[in-house]
Amino acid sequence: MGKAQRMALAAICLFLALSSAAASDDAWGEFLPTGEYYTLLGPDDQVLLETGRRIYLEDQYLTADNRLYEVVEVDDEAQIARAKLVAEIELKLTPWQELRRELGLTVIEAADPDTTRGTIALYHTHNAESYVPTDGTDSIYGKGGIHQVGAAFAEALRDRGVTVLYSEQLHLPHDRGAYRRSRETVVELMSKEPDAIFDVHRDAAPQSAYAIQLEDQWMTSIQFVVGRQNQNLGVNRKYAESLKKLADDMYPGLVKGIYYGRGNYNQDLSPLSLLLEVGAHTNSRPAAEKGATLFAEVVDHYFYGPTAEAARGSRGRAASRSIVGLIVFVSAGAAAYYVVNAGGFSAALERLKSSLRLRPRR
Repeated sequence: MGKAQRMALAAICLFLALSSAAASDDAWGEFLPTGEYYTLLGPDDQVLLETGRRIYLEDQYLTADNRLYEVVEVDDEAQIARAKLVAEIELKLTPWQELRRELGLTVIEAADPDTTRGTIALYHTHNAESYVPTDGTDSIYGKGGIHQVGAAFAEALRDRGVTVLYSEQLHLPHDRGAYRRSRETVVELMSKEPDAIFDVHRDAAPQSAYAIQLEDQWMTSIQFVVGRQNQNLGVNRKYAESLKKLADDMYPGLVKGIYYGRGNYNQDLSPLSLLLEVGAHTNSRPAAEKGATLFAEVVDHYFYGPTAEAARGSRGRAASRSIVGLIVFVSAGAAAYYVVNAGGFSAALERLKSSLRLRPRR
């Protein structure tokens, strides 16, 4: 099949996907008015999650400590849901090239990952989302505070040599139909063949739900959302777990969990697509920007490996540890040699004391 034929076939597939999704807004899930949120409780009534999205039966949640729960009861009036423990998950880091191969997609290996870094696409389905402590309101009709968080995410990626396709296309108003409207933006971004696509949001929850201190700085943690009504769910799940695995290794606690919710969030259009909740409306925007900036390092590392600067830093730290180890080893060896030649530990100690007594004072 020629290139023109492949492009035509892809365009037809995207058109069909766009048309089928537009038929109903049920695929997008449902959100609560700002200030209201659902609480997800575990078997022992421990709080697993507080979120502004509606929770449905059979939704799943992977916690920060990698325990997978499934929703078994929902009280919509009280806005409380209960979940059972399904399993304790040992996360695996699956290379993104392998995920593309699973779907029969072409993979081009970069000869030099430090000079040939790829392309990441960003956009906002809910443009109006904002942060009360800094923006003064939870919603700004137009480009809300979430756009500045997206800009910080994009800048951090560019600083690491990644090409960024950042769409600030508006999909107003903030309702379930916004996902249908942002679907067109996803299709447009996909035509430029990015390696991955992120839909950047903020949640609606108490401040404590997302506040975290990392590297002596307060920032917001980030939650992944994966749609359950999606033919790419298997790959999306592996992808989300891989990013969390790497984030856990690099910045423990930065990713607070993965929510597998009703809807598809346009992830049916791309296997490497993820919705990010960067903090909540109760957190400050600078805190969310810091969280997004750290997460950019995780994304860059996952897709393109460490930069030369990071690799040099890693080698430098390893070299420092080796030097310290060598000094300790040599010192230990010299001490052992001294003890043996002095006729034992007690004799060596007495000789050392005599040496110190005879040493002239300065």
